[in-house]
Amino acid sequence: MGDYKYEKVPAIENNFQVKLRKYSDVARLDAHWHEHIELLFFLDGSCEFFCKGNIFNVGKDDLVVMNSTDVHSFALGKNLNYVCIIIYPEFFSDINFHNVQLKTHIHGDKYVKECILEMEREYNLNAVGSDMMLKSLTYRLMAYLLRNFTVSHLSPKELALQNIKLARLSSIIEYISSHYQERITTKQLSEVAYLNENHFCRFFKKSVGKTVTDYINEYRIEKSAVLL
Repeated sequence: MGDYKYEKVPAIENNFQVKLRKYSDVARLDAHWHEHIELLFFLDGSCEFFCKGNIFNVGKDDLVVMNSTDVHSFALGKNLNYVCIIIYPEFFSDINFHNVQLKTHIHGDKYVKECILEMEREYNLNAVGSDMMLKSLTYRLMAYLLRNFTVSHLSPKELALQNIKLARLSSIIEYISSHYQERITTKQLSEVAYLNENHFCRFFKKSVGKTVTDYINEYRIEKSAVLL
């Protein structure tokens, strides 16, 4: 499981704001969040994907979109083979893409598939002009998603509230990681989060996708396995 954590944006290479990677034989992805937009396109296999308090059953030819600051993870992966595309915030610096929230799970869209497979080919080709083609294809894909799969635009107030929730969740996880060898109660954690106990339990499960008791038990088991 590992720590729920903030993941820093990887350093930009050669001033190019798009990264593409291919992964296979991955059974799980630990819960985390980051500021960049991340797209996972599944070439094969299936998994149970968690994002923003919801669970999705994801399979071949599906796209999962992680908007900036979305808490996400996946588990129960079987025969997974997927393309990961990271798009840096700077990519959108000169276009109108502020606070856009795209649909998380896009199932079997042919245009999305064609575009991402072409992006993968260009990335692997690494020929003269491949960087321009990759940037062009990224714009095409994001414009298509913007037109067809926009869920909402966050207002400045909604964005501020989202950041408060992330800061609160980070303080809870940090407390657990520092005190996991001790007895931890939901009352203690609710005080860390400045929430009443019932509200805290609902908040944690919606944010992380499991109860705080399950999270702590899994964390302790993993730490014990590392020590062994």
